[in-house]
Amino acid sequence: MALFKKKMPHQVTEGSVKEHLDVMRANYREQPIKSKSLPMPLWLRLHKKDGLHVIYRDKDLLLQQGTICWAYLIQANSELFNPKNTLDLPANVMYSTHPFMESHPEYLMAIGDELTDYKNQPESEIPEAFREMARIITAETDRSAVDFTVSIPDPEHPGTMIEDVDIHFCSVIVFHKDLPESHLEGNFYPVIAAPQQTSAVLILPKEYWTLDLYAIQS
Repeated sequence: MALFKKKMPHQVTEGSVKEHLDVMRANYREQPIKSKSLPMPLWLRLHKKDGLHVIYRDKDLLLQQGTICWAYLIQANSELFNPKNTLDLPANVMYSTHPFMESHPEYLMAIGDELTDYKNQPESEIPEAFREMARIITAETDRSAVDFTVSIPDPEHPGTMIEDVDIHFCSVIVFHKDLPESHLEGNFYPVIAAPQQTSAVLILPKEYWTLDLYAIQS
């Protein structure tokens, strides 16, 4: 059942990635989700120590206090890309709450793509900053979260750097009913996050999306 029977009050089809994010945030502010029932997949019920249980513990905190931001998909269970999939399965994402990333999420892609190059590589060949994340994506069942900061060249002011850009790597559950086509497409997803309070992250339900697909180019 859809969250709302009517259209969201704010709409955008053409526009920058920042404009799309602003519209989704505006719609959420006006029609917030006060509570949401999340189905628990059998594979998670069978693994009571799985770190993804944090999503169920902190879901109301996220819905009430979280912020909507861009997340880049690092990797996901292959069934999530199947149009016929009806399962809720895990994935790894990377996101930032820094204002710079609202307009330039392609930098998340650059960091994420470098990370995936190190999957299954010997630790000695992986830069120290990527070792823990590379270990996690290689293991595939480790739900550890990693928080760090980076300095990024300012594209609007050559020769200057934007310091202390927060980056967060974590695991999520992809609830297929929250996606426009019930399966993963594209490389970016709007998520609800509150990294100062919890490592849990929720993909924003499709009712708030401005597009069915966010394919952002680097």
